[in-house]
Amino acid sequence: MSAKSDKEAIIEAVLNQMRKQLEEDISDQDQTLDQIEETAFRIGRTTSQEIQRQVTKRQNKKSRPSKQTCSCGALVRYKGEQSRQMVTRNGVLTLKRACYYCGVCKKIWAPADKPLGLDGGSTTLQVREWSAYLCALLPFAQAATTLELLTRVLLSAATLERIALSVGQSLRAKQKEEAQKHHLDHLPPSEIKPRRLYVSMDGVFAPLRDEWAKDGSRGALNCRYGECKVGVVYEALQDGQGRDHKVRTRAFVSTFESVEAFGPLLGTLAHHNGHHHAKEVVVVADGAAWIWQIAAKQFTGAVQIIDFFHACEHLANVAEGRFGKGSQEGADWLHARKEDLKQNRLITVLDEIRAWKPRTSAKRKIRRDEYRYFYKNAERMRYQTFLERGYHIGSGVMEAGCKQNVTQRLKQTGMHWREESAEAIVTLRSAQLSTRAIDLRPYCAMAA
Repeated sequence: MSAKSDKEAIIEAVLNQMRKQLEEDISDQDQTLDQIEETAFRIGRTTSQEIQRQVTKRQNKKSRPSKQTCSCGALVRYKGEQSRQMVTRNGVLTLKRACYYCGVCKKIWAPADKPLGLDGGSTTLQVREWSAYLCALLPFAQAATTLELLTRVLLSAATLERIALSVGQSLRAKQKEEAQKHHLDHLPPSEIKPRRLYVSMDGVFAPLRDEWAKDGSRGALNCRYGECKVGVVYEALQDGQGRDHKVRTRAFVSTFESVEAFGPLLGTLAHHNGHHHAKEVVVVADGAAWIWQIAAKQFTGAVQIIDFFHACEHLANVAEGRFGKGSQEGADWLHARKEDLKQNRLITVLDEIRAWKPRTSAKRKIRRDEYRYFYKNAERMRYQTFLERGYHIGSGVMEAGCKQNVTQRLKQTGMHWREESAEAIVTLRSAQLSTRAIDLRPYCAMAA
């Protein structure tokens, strides 16, 4: 039978199936729009399933010689047909394929799987993409329920979890590969050319656990907290006075790995978002030492700004230690020092801290630590200058990013994560929350 007649046979079979379905499902009685919608969906789904069945059946009807050659070079023998079920966006599809056995590899081999693009998974790439997206957004059980509600695709929470972790790990592997290329200056230049690019980073703790089994075979459950480093690269829109205002675009990266691993990931993210084309790069963050180490290494020459509200927390620490918690004198002192910061009068702030003569060792430590904090970060606290240039002086985008990337997904009641699972999920979630969507399909392949 020719290829053309094969196609015609498929079309005829599908049309016959559709006609039968239409005759059965279209009612002679008046229906509500919701009922009509459900009927149309059911007919469309049945038709789609029939197309899948007929086309895959045609591919599997091709010649089946008694002998084939395995990819290892060994001769394999025909073992008959075996069925394989695949969960597709149109429902479960059962495939019957000719299978062969390789005595060298000790594996059953189905030649038809390769042209169909089948790998080690039991779902199509589209189903995996949906699964990974929902698992980044929702707890696994809720993701499974949502997938069934929206698409009529039924998978267990455990299956969705396996898919999401596989996709997240694949995406992270690609990000690390690109970070290595960026380090070697082998990445192509970005097409994005921002006028001013902001970079921020912070850490947030999430509940992790050591290796454990529900049956207790690996000992007692041991929970701990691990720090997830979160980075954001963003552009802002300007208001009528030329000041940066609302966020225009943003891109996130998150990892539970070390600072040494996080820095290159953030640098690569900035590269993709036009770091090397930007006329100005501004790093705004809190005072953690590891943040400014990354800023110096990855964003040489960038304007560095200590988050104003974080600086005010340090002023409040001095006010409370010096004047007592909740005192009016302390509130007045704190208000005056905030104004000093806004007017580039950091020298006044330092003089005021130095003028405090605490009597206890604990308070002397507060005075010493806070004085050192403001003195060390003097260049990062020129807030009047920064505001005049239109810069953001607060890291609100980063604070929100920590909540969105980590807290809202990983810190719900009763949750504790294997570190590799948490790593995969924050990788997916950061991609999901970024303005420029990442196509997850290239990362959805699963090993045999």
